[in-house]
Amino acid sequence: MQRDAGLPVRTRNACGGNRHLVDSQPPHRRSLSHEGGRTLWTKSPFRASKGAEGDIMQIFGHLRRAILGGIGLLSATFAQPVSAAPETVTIKADQRDLTLSVWRPEAPKAVIIFSHGGNGAPAAYEKLLETWKTAGFLVVAPLHTDSFKHPGPDHGLQTAFPIRIADFAAAEAWANEAAPGLPHAAAGHSYGSLTAMIGGGALDSMVHAKSRQIKAVIAFSSPGTIPGLINPASFSTLDVPLLMVTGDADVVPGFAADWKAHLLPFEAAPAGAKYAWIGTGVTHGLAGRDPAEDAALSNVVKLSLAFLEAHVVGNPAAVDALTSWKQSGAAVLRTR
Repeated sequence: MQRDAGLPVRTRNACGGNRHLVDSQPPHRRSLSHEGGRTLWTKSPFRASKGAEGDIMQIFGHLRRAILGGIGLLSATFAQPVSAAPETVTIKADQRDLTLSVWRPEAPKAVIIFSHGGNGAPAAYEKLLETWKTAGFLVVAPLHTDSFKHPGPDHGLQTAFPIRIADFAAAEAWANEAAPGLPHAAAGHSYGSLTAMIGGGALDSMVHAKSRQIKAVIAFSSPGTIPGLINPASFSTLDVPLLMVTGDADVVPGFAADWKAHLLPFEAAPAGAKYAWIGTGVTHGLAGRDPAEDAALSNVVKLSLAFLEAHVVGNPAAVDALTSWKQSGAAVLRTR
């Protein structure tokens, strides 16, 4: 993936065609959602209003350069589905149609809201999400507007930034009706991990979008520092349990030249129930899209289930399993 100064970022999609990742034209105007028991509004330096159309433009204006410089490189590729398709539900999110992919167990014990990577789609993570469903978790994954699978004409990642936050809130609202009273977790890959961490309280000084229902966050290959958008202080308000997943080959050319950049949220968030799984030889495609990494994914899934049981469901035995997690030559688990 290459980026030319002053030009839109391009990538090659799964079908081999060139796609714009970042369009230099102004975005379509959107408004934030107030669903899911949350009011999305901005703090200083923005006006503290409630979801007005102008707020998004203020947010976008502040973040535009940072997003152009970084988020455009957090794109995803696709993989073939490995099992039966999930349910597809279409809901309204701020007058938009929002498609949710739903993996629904017979008797869910908790909810996971999952945000896909940039330009990706929920189906690319079916191996992971189906496993969570089998373990008893209701998984709800919105199809964001930046996805190449989205029917809309605008797949720009910078335009999608505030819309992703609204999608997350709308997905939570739907989950509350589908499975009332259950605890929630947030999870995501790459760009989607940023969306998930915002739901858990990250970037709270810039965009106030923390969900009171999110008990823990699982972040695959999270972005590191993005000048003007993400720095260590961005995660000072991420005070829920966090499982960070990366590998020593998780390098994104032009963005994360050093895999250690993905550890920033783990290192900068308040200590306590913070975990970082680092796989030997694991790349950016771990979250289910690279068959060569199935063994590593299996290891991560087991750890993620212990994490979810301990910090979302509240299973004391799972807490013991986490604290006694056995290290192996294939991965290291750091805690703080």
